[in-house]
Amino acid sequence: MKYVLGDNAVSYFVSYILDIPLIKNKTLQQLDMNSGPLHIPPGLLNLTNTIFENCSVLEYERFYNDRGNFTSKQPKNFHNVYSLYTRGKTSTEQSYLSQLNKYQEYVSIDNLSSEDSFKKLLDKIKETVNKTAIDKQLTGININQGLLFGAEVLPFERLISTINIEDLIKLDNTGKLRKSIIENYGLEGFNLPNNDKFIYLCELNSSEDKILSGLYTQILATGQTYYRKTYNNNKIIYECMRNIYTDTIENNKILDYVETTQISDNLDINKVMGIDLIGKFSQWKENTNLETIYNRCMDLKEFYTFDKNNHKKVL
Repeated sequence: MKYVLGDNAVSYFVSYILDIPLIKNKTLQQLDMNSGPLHIPPGLLNLTNTIFENCSVLEYERFYNDRGNFTSKQPKNFHNVYSLYTRGKTSTEQSYLSQLNKYQEYVSIDNLSSEDSFKKLLDKIKETVNKTAIDKQLTGININQGLLFGAEVLPFERLISTINIEDLIKLDNTGKLRKSIIENYGLEGFNLPNNDKFIYLCELNSSEDKILSGLYTQILATGQTYYRKTYNNNKIIYECMRNIYTDTIENNKILDYVETTQISDNLDINKVMGIDLIGKFSQWKENTNLETIYNRCMDLKEFYTFDKNNHKKVL
């Protein structure tokens, strides 16, 4: 009677932490990064220590490309130009600006890189979650009846959605979810505050990038076709605010890409008509990471693991 809805890093993580079944419903790709940055925040060291033996807090270094000027130090007013380009405004939340810091701490598993440690944690969690996961086509949600699988109805007492909120409202043919969000968040129609965003996965071919990747994990840029690129082994992830109509970026061959969304203004929608929401595009909350997701799970834990046999009558 309690379920997590989704098929992404957030859904697996939430299902694992709260120990409730996952209903697989894929509306987001890995490159959408619904869990935020692909690293494990230091605040989750204790958690990872319960799963793996060799965990430690390490850090990686960022480099800056300020309109063609390369520097290892964050340029003055860099955050204003960066925020204006990515979010359409210069005033952004501190948690967003912290992504521009010179150094980024993360939990490393077996001395792996930040992204490889993230992947190892997720793969381990999936092993447990997939044992009880429900993998069949969801066709709709009826708030009064339950989850619809064609003619089959699965009642639910509590539901956590980790899918894109736009896809969630499409599952409700009554329009109640859509209407509730519009009314409670002052939207004109269902126009969520966002910009277009394009993420490209490339081979590491450029000799210049091969040198830089040995020194830095991430490069932040203004005045370029991209605003961030991340090195991981022999691959590069480019994050761009416009489409690129070539086969390469800086002589690095494009392997894959996804058209996604950059949240411009946070709505931070935690619940809609009894359905709890967790995830970057589920809550429409840019400043999401694995630690904020974990903390949200802890806030909900009492309600999702309630057992009357565990409570004593004291008066």
